[in-house]
Amino acid sequence: MNRTLLERARCMLSQENLGKYFWEEVVATACYLVNRSPHSALDFKSPLEVWYGKPVDYSSLRVFGCPTYIHVSDGKLEPRAKKCIFVGYGIGVKGYRVWCNQSRRVITSRDIVFDENCMITQGKELSICNDVGSHHDTEEEVELDEHSH
Repeated sequence: MNRTLLERARCMLSQENLGKYFWEEVVATACYLVNRSPHSALDFKSPLEVWYGKPVDYSSLRVFGCPTYIHVSDGKLEPRAKKCIFVGYGIGVKGYRVWCNQSRRVITSRDIVFDENCMITQGKELSICNDVGSHHDTEEEVELDEHSH
């Protein structure tokens, strides 16, 4: 299982060009996904389904590394949302974990909007979005910090 988690974590880190700084978040997310994935040794049931005796709800799964917008209330004239990157699922709480580049920390939030049609390619410092309604990609500059390389 350690090898499985390490391989999945390495894949997610390299896919999103995230640095080793995010290893803890990525391994926790890989573990979350493994526990909800069907296994042949369990008659193609997930470990959570076997443990709790009821089917797993997949509606909360999101695309790792996608841009997110969390609701904030910093003052009357301040923006109402911060752009972040989805890095995992809350443990023991309902919510998602996101990397907020502005505050340079991981935040757990339930009040969040996902942009799963976009992927942030940090190595190129571009956000590549595939517009569902059209057949072209758009690009937008993304601010990076020293932890994400």
